[in-house]
Amino acid sequence: MYTQVEERTRVDQMIESAVAFCARKVFAGDTDRALAMLRQGRCDVCDYLRYGLARQIGDYLGRTDSTIKAVYLFEGEPDEGNEPAPNSPARASGISLIAWVDRKTAALSALAAALETNLAHGRRAIGCPLARPSCYFLDVHMVDDADIRDHRGYAAVLDGLHVRPLEVWTRHN
Repeated sequence: MYTQVEERTRVDQMIESAVAFCARKVFAGDTDRALAMLRQGRCDVCDYLRYGLARQIGDYLGRTDSTIKAVYLFEGEPDEGNEPAPNSPARASGISLIAWVDRKTAALSALAAALETNLAHGRRAIGCPLARPSCYFLDVHMVDDADIRDHRGYAAVLDGLHVRPLEVWTRHN
């Protein structure tokens, strides 16, 4: 397992890489402009940041835990009870992932919790003035083959009609 400092460094690198991804997609590679827009509360720009982070988190989880078959990004539940900030989406803007695993483990849950803490710290450092607490969450839901077969729990999301998850990482054998 990694130390807290190693995890924080890894997450800082993920955020830096996600900002670069965002800059390539929206601002022709200009990371300073991407950061400026994130600091102005541009949720449309933050969507690219979230996607870039989701891909990296999926890759990291897959390399760290050999029981993971694939990782999917999906839109989480709306942020109930909190009015959205002006110019921000009505949906929660954290990162919701489904990890398809051979077996569900407490170790993966602990790893996801540690990532969430460090990601929240790193994303807060960007300084978005419109950010809500839900902007900083990371949910990693585990599903196994039985869940997939029975369309149980979050496995039902993978075949859902209204929620279309995006595969952000898969194990290639």
